[in-house]
Amino acid sequence: MTEEWRLLEFDGLPGIESQTVYHTLGLAMEKYKDIENTIIICWPKDPVVCVGYHQIIEEEVDTAYCQAKGIPIVRRPLGGGAVYLDDGQLFYQVIANLKSKRLPHEVSKMYEEVLKAPINTYKKIGIPAEYAPVNDIVANRKKISGNGAAEVGGARILTGNLIFDFNFDEMVKILKAPNEKFRDKIASTLRDRLGTIKQFLKNPPSKAEVKEILIKEFEKALDIKLRREKRFLPKEQEINDQLLKQYRDPEWLNITYQRRSELLEKRKVKISGSTQIYHSVYKARGGLLRMLFEIEDNFIKDIVISGDFSANPMNTPELLENALIGTLANPKHIYSAINKTIRDEKIDIPGVTADDFAKAFELTLKELF
Repeated sequence: MTEEWRLLEFDGLPGIESQTVYHTLGLAMEKYKDIENTIIICWPKDPVVCVGYHQIIEEEVDTAYCQAKGIPIVRRPLGGGAVYLDDGQLFYQVIANLKSKRLPHEVSKMYEEVLKAPINTYKKIGIPAEYAPVNDIVANRKKISGNGAAEVGGARILTGNLIFDFNFDEMVKILKAPNEKFRDKIASTLRDRLGTIKQFLKNPPSKAEVKEILIKEFEKALDIKLRREKRFLPKEQEINDQLLKQYRDPEWLNITYQRRSELLEKRKVKISGSTQIYHSVYKARGGLLRMLFEIEDNFIKDIVISGDFSANPMNTPELLENALIGTLANPKHIYSAINKTIRDEKIDIPGVTADDFAKAFELTLKELF
């Protein structure tokens, strides 16, 4: 049976607010019983750098450059990597109550179902789009849409974009790079792998035209009827105003750092012979895993897990960290601890397995065994 959902059209939002709006509805659905399932379509009127919930900003972003250029940095309540957002991108944000049966509970299945709408939208305008697990849309081997999903508050949320144009030069400058040669490599890779509507089509349709197609495709994909509105309910606006303050708060921006601040500070000091600090970076199918861990007498004394992966629940890194502290620094023991925690806590990390964590440790610690 076709359901009626609300469509909120927020054209030209301030950059930070392009992220708070869907977060607002997740919290509103947790607090109030009468918040409707909603799709938001919007774009930012000014640039913003947006990092994933599980990332450490200093590891991913050139904060000095962003500060000099006056580009705000925000942390979204979803996984994924650091991205540069501006008015060349059209965002869709699907927010459904946790009790809703329109969205699958499993994150990977939610991607498959919801992304039918943007995929068909791309096809309607002449771009051969297809789903690329875990969370991308590609055309001719180029990524043309990045997506994130998670449970936030009382809602299941999926966000993504249609890329009309992209400022490749600015994206390269905002990313952290050890040197200019490495930055040049990032630039080359980015241009090779990322595609835009402007690149694919000689006479691309307007943002307004594409938006109308996208709306119809969402109605088909989710079997819903969208009722168009332009503003939040007053009680939703109140939550959004609070979130705008939170998003500027250093505690929110540095949430990952604060969870394991003592270990992160130890990177700056010399450690004794029996205690060592290791940094592991491993690319799994579902994203990049970064792990900083302290080993004392062959046992994990402390650890911080970050990266551009998606995960449910949102405190997944902390759950895994707590499971690993006190574990023998051996890939077999690490696999066992991670696997048990994923099972016991019902953790969902699309494209990332316990074996990926074990391999990440093994690559870094192989000289110990």
